[in-house]
Amino acid sequence: MRRSWTRAVAGALAALGSGCASDFLPASYLNDLRVLAILAEPLEVGPGQPVTLRSALYVPPGATVTSAAWTFCPVSAGSVAAYACAVPQCEVALVPAADGSVTANPTELALQCLAGAGGGSPPPALPEVLQTVFRLQVETDQGQRREAVLQIPLYPAGAPPDPNLPPTIGSVEIGGVAVYPPPGSAPPSLARGAALPVHVQVAPSSAQPYLDAAGVARVETITVSYFTTAGRFADDRSTGLDVSVELQGTDLGPADASADVWIVVRDLRGGQALAGPFRVPVAP
Repeated sequence: MRRSWTRAVAGALAALGSGCASDFLPASYLNDLRVLAILAEPLEVGPGQPVTLRSALYVPPGATVTSAAWTFCPVSAGSVAAYACAVPQCEVALVPAADGSVTANPTELALQCLAGAGGGSPPPALPEVLQTVFRLQVETDQGQRREAVLQIPLYPAGAPPDPNLPPTIGSVEIGGVAVYPPPGSAPPSLARGAALPVHVQVAPSSAQPYLDAAGVARVETITVSYFTTAGRFADDRSTGLDVSVELQGTDLGPADASADVWIVVRDLRGGQALAGPFRVPVAP
């Protein structure tokens, strides 16, 4: 009896798993609001140095962004706390410019926070580095919400002589056609049931050497993420400076006349670069 019950439960779970497997959409498929990247200049700041951040969003057809709220926190609680503000009362709202970007002076905002925590006067010395956090919360009129964060290291004694720089996308080819850098050419059509190779080259200088928190010399790991509004990518992400993936003409609906493709490159230290969208026609 017990063995039969166990087999029945196992069978039910297997059936449930097989029935739901196709319901999970890959991260590379865009069908809702998404923050594709946050682009910052610079990526590390010294005392008094401002930083400007811009977001790259995907907003689905028919939706409108109703809110894009930026905040700043001088001290991150780290990844285990989802980069929450370590001193919640120090998280302040930032006013975006007309183009949606924000510019802030992390030193001034950090000193204001620390002065308030210390009774009205700034501390005699700041730590060697503060992992400041910029947070973006986006919402559409369809009720979709997304949040993204970016840490910007603040060095009170002066920014490093070899600061982190964002990756550089050298070229993008779709179906053997160079679509990037601009102006590029129009990509070929994606046939249903077929596939187009997508080839991305990142400038070798994008993989910078650096010292980690323990003082160990390392080289940045460059990752390439792929996004599409139609079809499917064989993989959501690749690692390296010269990578390829297939854009597959699968899971296409009758109304899918084209696929908009984005490429996002990250150095895993805050540096991000984006190329796209590239409109790939879908063959009837």
